[in-house]
Amino acid sequence: MENKNYEKENESNNEKLTASLILGNLKTAIRVLVVMVVVLGIAYPLILAEVGQLTLPFQSSGSIIEFKGEKTGSKLIAQEFDSDMFFHSRPPSDSASTVDPHLTPESAYAQIKNVSEATGIHQNTLRTLLNLNIEQNKVTNALFFAPDYVNVLQVNLELVNQYPEVYNRSEVSNLN
Repeated sequence: MENKNYEKENESNNEKLTASLILGNLKTAIRVLVVMVVVLGIAYPLILAEVGQLTLPFQSSGSIIEFKGEKTGSKLIAQEFDSDMFFHSRPPSDSASTVDPHLTPESAYAQIKNVSEATGIHQNTLRTLLNLNIEQNKVTNALFFAPDYVNVLQVNLELVNQYPEVYNRSEVSNLN
């Protein structure tokens, strides 16, 4: 009989100990969760954003291009140009990200005739403009042989800047 009481008491103590351990582990887990949310969800992103603003302000703000004092678009996101007076970005279906702002030089050269006919700007002048705007991804080129590209928004803004008499018409005042 004494043995049974001892077993019941021991079983009761084990249950209390188990409940105490579970409660202790739960409290620890909640504390760790709160600390991780604060550190990884709030402090770390804020620190990285601040470091980005200090070291690379243009890129960390979205690479926004200003034209005539107004924010026109991002260097990193394709803009849609409806007018034949402008070069056009790749269709979204041809771009892995659907917002790729670049064209290969060959794709840009293929549009020279249409832009020339719409604007009256000589084709050789447009070709020279494109050649001056060909860029390379220097980081990728260090590892692989990356293709050249042309940023469509930058080329179109340069056209508007160089040929205000052509591009100050009302139908193209919004750049698209």
